[in-house]
Amino acid sequence: MSHSPHDLTPLPDLLHGAALAGPVRTRKPVYTDLLPPCNARCPAGENIQAYLAAARVGEYERAWRELVADNPLPAIHGRVCYHPCEDSCNRADLDSSVSIHSVERFLGYWSSGRGRAACPRPITWPAGVTRWRSGTPARSRAG
Repeated sequence: MSHSPHDLTPLPDLLHGAALAGPVRTRKPVYTDLLPPCNARCPAGENIQAYLAAARVGEYERAWRELVADNPLPAIHGRVCYHPCEDSCNRADLDSSVSIHSVERFLGYWSSGRGRAACPRPITWPAGVTRWRSGTPARSRAG
C-alpha cells in the first residue's frame, strides 16, 4: 500500500513566521479583587471569610476576635439576623449554602462559655453624650 505525498497535510513551519504557529493571545487577563457576595449582602458588614477560615481549622479564639471586630454581639446577631448572606452564597449552586448564622451563633456562645467579654474593646462615648445605667438611679455623663 502506498500513499501519495499530496494526501498528507503539510507540517507547519515553526521556525519562520512564529506568530502564526498556534493560538495567539491578544488580550491579557486582569485580576479583579471584588467583594464576595456574602460580604456584600451582610447587614452588619462582617468579614465573613476571615472568621469562617479560622473556625474551619479550629482556631475559635481568632475567629471570635475577627467576628467581634465588626459585630460586638455575635450570638444575638446570629439568632435575629435574617441572613441574606446565605441567599447569595456561591456554594448554593454546588450543594448548599454555608450556614453562616449558625457559625456566628456558635462563636458567640463559645466565647460566653469561656468568660469572654461581649465587647472586647472599651466603648468610648463622644463628648456630650449622656448614658443611663440600669439598676441604679445614678446618671453619668461621658466626657
